[in-house]
Order: sequence, then structure tokens, then C-alpha cells
Amino acid sequence: MLTAILVDGPFFVRRIRQIFPSSIHYDAKVMADLVWRLSAAHLFERNQPKRHLFRIFFYDSPVFTQRVTLPVSRQSIDLSKSREGQFRAAFQRQLQRKRKLAVRLGEPMNVDNWTLNEDALGDLLGKKISVDDLTDEDFSPDAHVRGIELRMGVDLASLAYKRQVQQVVLLTGDGAFSSAAELLRHEGIDVVLDPMWHNISEDLFSYIDGLRSTCPPPDRAADFLSRINSDNFDPEELPG
Repeated sequence: MLTAILVDGPFFVRRIRQIFPSSIHYDAKVMADLVWRLSAAHLFERNQPKRHLFRIFFYDSPVFTQRVTLPVSRQSIDLSKSREGQFRAAFQRQLQRKRKLAVRLGEPMNVDNWTLNEDALGDLLGKKISVDDLTDEDFSPDAHVRGIELRMGVDLASLAYKRQVQQVVLLTGDGAFSSAAELLRHEGIDVVLDPMWHNISEDLFSYIDGLRSTCPPPDRAADFLSRINSDNFDPEELPG
């Protein structure tokens, strides 16, 4: 069975940072390795024949080059020189080196606002910190990226109509793919959703054939990192 794997990049990075220790959050090589390992893990499943990889498609935003004013320090910087901008550039370079992995980039719009990161928001609501404790690194640019959903939809339609694969795995957490998934199923293609342990709405089950997360839950993330660096690592031991 040929399997294509489509990864929603912004969602993937956000979930990894919620699940794994902060020591890897800006490590481009480790993050790129996780994209490959967690995607390829879908080729292995207990009591099922091994699948064969068609290609991994990774959809991401390009590196922002706009000059902006930081929300706390009020300093003016080029976003491409920020910590996040440097990480994204290095991360995408690492991904481009991976075998059978295609990087698809959207089109950025201008950054007009900033969004408080989930960890900082949780600490603030839990009264672990005050507003005065917030730093520039607690915020992310609030910029809508055009083209990611469009590129994903075009690739899914192409896979369906050309009958290039028998299975599609979607690593994402929202329902933007539902119309494309319905098309895939109509063409006889098996559709698996990997929400990376993120809760999904009940109505999404009517658009998929299976649900499986190959990343570890948060309480097993540190152990997972140590095992994947071991020579004894077995892909069939992955969750799901």
C-alpha cells in the first residue's frame, strides 16, 4: 500500500512545543527529525502489513522579513533575525534535506498584531506570573499565511484523481481538510487523521477512516526522545 503523508507545519510545531521539553523547541535538526520519524511511523502498525511511503508533504509559512516593533521592549527588528525567524529558516533547510519530503510554503501577509503564546497565557491565568513578567519571547507574530490550505487541497485532489496512493495520512488538528478528505474517500482512498493527541470535534469522524497519533503523550515525551536516539528503537513501539 502506497501512503502519502501531509503535515500541517504550524500545527505540528505548536503541538511539539506543547508536548516535548523546551530544550528542543528551537532545535531545527531535532524538530526536522521528529517530522520524519513521526510521519514514517504511520508506515508501521501492529498486525497490519507494512505500508510504503509515496512522499511526505510539509506545509509551512515562509520566514517573515518584515520589520516590526516588539510588543514589550518596543524595539524594532527584522523578523527574519528573531529567534523564531532563524529557527524557521534552519528548520526548513533541514527538512529539505530529508529523503522523499517536499516542503510547500504559503504566502505571508503583514504582521499587524502579536499573540500571547499558550504557555505564557497558562502561566498568566494560573497566576504563576504577572503581566509585568511577560517578555518579547512570550509573544508570536499574529500573521495569517495564505496558500497553505490551498496547496494542501490541490495536492490532495491530485493524489485522488491520479490514483497515486491508496492511503493518505493527515497530521493536522482542524476541519479545513474535510472537503478534500471526503473526495479522497469517494475515490476509495483510506484517510487517517493524526491530531497529535489534540482533541477533535465529533463531526470530523465522518470524514476519516481512522484516527492515530504516533507522537507520545506529554508524560512519555522525555522517554521517547531518549529511545529514538537508541540503536534499539523499534518504530512499532510508537503510540497508536
